[in-house]
Amino acid sequence: MDPRAYLCPKCGDTGDDPGILDVHYDYAAARDALSNHASRRGIFRYLPLLPVRDEAPVLPAGATALVAAPRLATRFGAANVFLKDETRNPTRCLKDRATTIAMTLAAESGASAVYCASAGNAAISLAAFAAHRGIRCHAFVPSYASPVRLDWLKRLGAHLHVSTGNYDQAFQEAEQAGCEHGWYSRNCAFNPFLVEGKKTCGLEIAAEIAPDVVIAPVGDGCTLGAIGKGFREAREMGMITRLPRLIGVQAQGVQPMVARFTGKSAPEGETAAASIAVRRPRNALRLLRELKVSNGEMIAVSDSQIESAQKLLAEEAGLVAEFTSAATLAALAQMKSLAGKSVVLVITGGRVD
Repeated sequence: MDPRAYLCPKCGDTGDDPGILDVHYDYAAARDALSNHASRRGIFRYLPLLPVRDEAPVLPAGATALVAAPRLATRFGAANVFLKDETRNPTRCLKDRATTIAMTLAAESGASAVYCASAGNAAISLAAFAAHRGIRCHAFVPSYASPVRLDWLKRLGAHLHVSTGNYDQAFQEAEQAGCEHGWYSRNCAFNPFLVEGKKTCGLEIAAEIAPDVVIAPVGDGCTLGAIGKGFREAREMGMITRLPRLIGVQAQGVQPMVARFTGKSAPEGETAAASIAVRRPRNALRLLRELKVSNGEMIAVSDSQIESAQKLLAEEAGLVAEFTSAATLAALAQMKSLAGKSVVLVITGGRVD
């Protein structure tokens, strides 16, 4: 597909929002077909709601555990707290869901190379899947990418491109190089097909429970926006009757989506939550729509609150989450009126630097 078809021709890549398109399906046909794919593995269980022709021989992502955390529920006064444990994916992060779609579409298009911009997790995911399939991977990372993650990328055989700037600069460098060389893009903030992989996280949750609240970290806005779409499609498929309230969480040091949601100016700062240190969210419009339809909100938490939450997740839930993922519990700690509520924290990754 011509990459120019990824963006709205009226919006283009101008202003604050690139105008990323959305994928739509024949939902009546999908509803009838879903039962025929119940035996498929991972995210391909939802093949009628995915933009691929068929299941591909890639690393098995999806079908992760939804783990009850009764001690956290008691501590915060909720009826139930569940952890959607994405650390059980092949490279220990939710990014593998999007990478599954990227690698499937790259194979369908005959691409010989793939690329992405990432603070680490998406790049490691892509490098691992590419190594498995024997496809060249180009990883564009910001200047502050951790030595541990750079080492993993080297071990997985990725071609590293370390920017002199932040994630936003690395993203621009990635898209420029990808366009010049004809590589396949695994950037969720550009390629609209990839959020279709991420939305399966919401579909899986809906297949097990009907939560009242779902909390996830927010960088570009792709993940929570995709999960919101997953819940809307789950309702369309008759899996649930109501949408959960979506809560997005950002670090106080870098909170552009909180600012856009509240209409207030965002303070300039830094954060150790590198995976969500995105100053120009490229999927903001999608997320804002999902927040509106679910009566959701955005919450900012400090790095010290995230650090405490990371420790609490280990001590009271037995889960080692990466710093960014622990922001979900830090946000839960700020919420009120949780009595009788069922809450899901999306633990997007477990790689600890």
